[in-house]
Amino acid sequence: MPTASTIVINDGASTPVAHTFTPIGKDAAGVLWFEQTTPAPVNPLGAKRIGYRQTRAFDQKMSLTGRSKAIWTLHVPTLETLGTNDAGITPAPQISYAEKARFEFDLSERSSKQERKDTRVLVANLLAHALTVSNIDDLQVTYA
Repeated sequence: MPTASTIVINDGASTPVAHTFTPIGKDAAGVLWFEQTTPAPVNPLGAKRIGYRQTRAFDQKMSLTGRSKAIWTLHVPTLETLGTNDAGITPAPQISYAEKARFEFDLSERSSKQERKDTRVLVANLLAHALTVSNIDDLQVTYA
């Protein structure tokens, strides 16, 4: 079983910046979290995070179903600083909003490695498709 290692991915800036995510451990729900360490966020509250969890599926009788579920999440918070108080002190920044993405793969353990690879690559290519880009980047709604 592979161990968690650093993940480096580029953002969508006109001059892409490589973001390094370091594994920081699992939470109570078994989700393995990675936190942005490079470029170092000014405030740790604003660090981007990646979550990962993979489980084998069981039926109601707790028998294995031959399925595995892999779930990846990406959290991209944006901080804001509210105005100064009456004493002129600027409060610490807080999270204003966060962009979030969730990828869930429901995989048959009978499938071949090539079939699982095809599924992953199709998802990556779907995210790069002009229609998906327009839906996400420009908030364009697609109608039939």
